Amino acid sequence: MKKINWINIRLLLIMALMIFMYSFSGIKNKNREVQKIKIVFNANDYPFLNEKIVNNLLIQNFESTSKLTKDKLDLNTLENLLNTNKYVDNSEVFCSIDGQLTATIKQKKPVIRVINEAGSYYLDSKGAKIPLSENFTPRVPIFYGKIEANEQEPLTRLFDYIEKDEVLKHSIIDLKKTQKKNIIFSVRDYDYKVIFGNESNIEKKFKNYEAFLQFAAKSEKIKSYKTINLIFTDQVVCTK
Repeated sequence: MKKINWINIRLLLIMALMIFMYSFSGIKNKNREVQKIKIVFNANDYPFLNEKIVNNLLIQNFESTSKLTKDKLDLNTLENLLNTNKYVDNSEVFCSIDGQLTATIKQKKPVIRVINEAGSYYLDSKGAKIPLSENFTPRVPIFYGKIEANEQEPLTRLFDYIEKDEVLKHSIIDLKKTQKKNIIFSVRDYDYKVIFGNESNIEKKFKNYEAFLQFAAKSEKIKSYKTINLIFTDQVVCTK
């Protein structure tokens, strides 16, 4: 008579029990109700959105979060829902074992506000439009005028350069384009107008302007200038 190998039987029973427990815990985890929704914003973002707005976006397809179980959650759908919001640059949604639904959100960052006859909106560094918000008004330079489709990319590069420069973004108040396609901007500390020209040689022109400021700010003459012309990249032309 063949001897029964009880060791192998015990191992099989243990494995079967482990598989059962794992399956049971998986089913229990799927059936766990969402207990809480946590919204995490990027610390450096402008507060266009708040927790109440995002909560409404997340639960708009559900009658009650207390009856919402994890197996009914489609995290990709929730992320796509958040990403369609015009203030959201990127989002990530995940659910923890204890039933907490967390949404981390990075909001779009405006670099300019555009005002024209059609209305007003912001542009971010990618050239995407951002609508005005009732919750927050960022302090950014204003561009007056219509931006044509072929102008958006070069103008966005100009606006983004200004936003990334601490001196420029705090000193430039507004910009506009003349009929000759020259960009002119006003500054906060002086009454003159700066004739920037077109969107070419952005870095060179602003380097020239910063060098001019370092030199001219030492004299009272800077207050008598009416225009500062940066069109010529090898010199700065001032008129009184």
